[in-house]
Amino acid sequence: MTDLKVQQRAAQDAPPTTPPRTRAQLHQPKGRLDTLDGIRTIAVMLVVFYHVSVPGVTAGFIGVDVFFVLSGYLITTLLIREINGTGRIDLARFWARRVLRLMPASLLVIAVVVGWGVLAAPAYQRPSLGADALWSLLYVANWRFISSSSYFANDGTQSPLQHVWSLAVEEQFYLGWPLLLVLATAIFLRRMPPRHSPPSAGMPWSDARNVGQVEQDRIARLRQIAVVIGVLAGVQVILSAAALWLLYDPSAPDRAYMGTDAKAFEPLLGALAAAVVQTPRARRFARRYADALMLTGLLGILGGVLTLADSNGPKPAYFGGGALVFAILCALLIVGAAFTRDDYGIGRLLAWTPMAYLGRISYGIYLWHWPLAVWAGTHPQWKPAQAAAVVAGTIVLAATSHHFYERPIRTGRPARIPSWQVLGGGGLAISMLVASCGLLGGTPVSSIVPPLRPGSEEDTIVVVGDSVARRMMPALARQGAARGLTVLNAARGGCPSLGVNVVGDDGTLVNGVDCAAAVPSAQRETIEQARPSAVLWWSRYELADRQGPDGTVLKAGTSAFWQAQEVALKQTVDRLAATGATVLIVEVDRVGLGINARCTTASCPGFLRALRDNDTLRTTWNTLVREYAATDRRVAVVTIDDVFCRDADNPCDDRLPMRSAGPETTPPNATPSPTQPAQARLDPAASSRPLRAFAAPDGSGYARPDGSHFRDSVTASLADILLTRLESVVADPRNGVPATTGAAHIPK
Repeated sequence: MTDLKVQQRAAQDAPPTTPPRTRAQLHQPKGRLDTLDGIRTIAVMLVVFYHVSVPGVTAGFIGVDVFFVLSGYLITTLLIREINGTGRIDLARFWARRVLRLMPASLLVIAVVVGWGVLAAPAYQRPSLGADALWSLLYVANWRFISSSSYFANDGTQSPLQHVWSLAVEEQFYLGWPLLLVLATAIFLRRMPPRHSPPSAGMPWSDARNVGQVEQDRIARLRQIAVVIGVLAGVQVILSAAALWLLYDPSAPDRAYMGTDAKAFEPLLGALAAAVVQTPRARRFARRYADALMLTGLLGILGGVLTLADSNGPKPAYFGGGALVFAILCALLIVGAAFTRDDYGIGRLLAWTPMAYLGRISYGIYLWHWPLAVWAGTHPQWKPAQAAAVVAGTIVLAATSHHFYERPIRTGRPARIPSWQVLGGGGLAISMLVASCGLLGGTPVSSIVPPLRPGSEEDTIVVVGDSVARRMMPALARQGAARGLTVLNAARGGCPSLGVNVVGDDGTLVNGVDCAAAVPSAQRETIEQARPSAVLWWSRYELADRQGPDGTVLKAGTSAFWQAQEVALKQTVDRLAATGATVLIVEVDRVGLGINARCTTASCPGFLRALRDNDTLRTTWNTLVREYAATDRRVAVVTIDDVFCRDADNPCDDRLPMRSAGPETTPPNATPSPTQPAQARLDPAASSRPLRAFAAPDGSGYARPDGSHFRDSVTASLADILLTRLESVVADPRNGVPATTGAAHIPK
């Protein structure tokens, strides 16, 4: 290529001397694109609408995917510019900029949530909230939530900080990706074409030979950087996308969805796009076809919203390549927006002032919306008034934080101090908040900073069990408070109270959870800290296939299974009663007719099939528990399915309304549990407020729409009846647990 041709090509690719507002200039040092802010608005509003349960936005979580791709693109563009300009990456400066940009707002939100936990949160939420805050502050919240809760299942584990998992993934990317580029620069970019200073006197820019050589070196240097970074990103994209597919478990999608290894392909795709557009040919292509690229990307987002999820979360197609295709389409949208004009067409829409403004405060919108949604109860139920209040409140908080808190820190005096001081200040702020997490309990810090005492030992109940018990916690806590009781949580969705590993049809852990590691330790910690008067045990997973002590699979119903369950029952009672508590076991209740919606001829997991079709497992376990309670004065047994089951069948007819407490005595034709004598069930001494008879079904549905978990409208009544029975059982010698056994008494 002749020097003249190089000069002409350089003139085409170089930014204009006075760039007009209508031409995107991403690669200018201080440029900010309204079009990219418009993409941020689309992404964050998808997430917000998903979390306030707007109908039809079941795939709104893909807004996070858009953010990941955009972050990878922008960060890699900055790093490429730095490598090209200086030949190296100043890691301290890069991380200090990230601290100033991201940490102030996130620390503020975490501090507010911790303050709410100390001052207003129900006592049962505090330990788990303390752990959530701790791991969020350390930017590893995604790994915490993978093991402690479910992003997609409404299993009673929603935390006001659960959305911070995505920030953890980003921060881990911001930590690891620059380090990889530093290594790549040292190995592969040591001999780049020279960088040129501005011409001195006697070497004017108008000299075609000088300009041509400078431009040749610039293009060659950028191409070399782009090739190295592109190959590095491309290889990792393939590995990470494969991990998303390989780690996907339909019963436990959170490991694949929130794992850094399985989500890294999205910011890496953004990085790959940033590398590709460094070459002049790619830049010309992006400018020429910007509108087509943006239209393709926007249609991809629309297609993702319509096809990648249902009411239960991401479809298998999301993990099997759908997320990868979606991320590629997002990259096309971002590249088009980075090189488009913003005075007409799609670019004008994205750069529209309200769109661009919401994009500029999108980080704050993301941070504030989820705590408000949790506190307002907008997920997973669609509540229009609450949803509107959450959206409005979120925007007000985000705007206020942006203008009066974040920007002064990012552009004021903190931005002018040395990088090491910024990093040190950020570490100090984190340390102070970490110490405050100890007040909530549930963290290693609590051994140094004593947690708040929830109440006196005589007034405390600890709940253990699976997701049924965990979802009942808000109602149990409210009803307990009305009685002067503090109700704490040590239940874990997908796990039996026995604290053993349960397995599915294929022999793998149900929900991917190591119950044997998580449950006993959580129970011990809660029992030791609270020293409760009683422990309420309510779960169904005692009927699931399990692992034996040596890791072999024990099929439910076999003699080896029941022998292992009996041993585990005794060990669990010892663990739960270690501080003198009475252990109150709720008999496994019969499933409801809603189970048939989850257990069809096409798909019916083994555990659900056993609950529905093998009632011998339930009756055998209940008999085992009652026989054990007859020999151990620390244990009592109560039943609950007479409150909502209208017949003796399994599945039972649990149409609403349930029975309610009242002055009437329990009718003599009520159906006793097969494992409990009718007289024990019907004895008025078993409850200080006997139940009314069933009213005729009112057509409002089942008490348990999915056959297991109770709808919100009935939990208060159910919790009231359950606590009443527990109080009576503990206090009444005729029910097997004399009040003078030495176990602490639950006050009435």
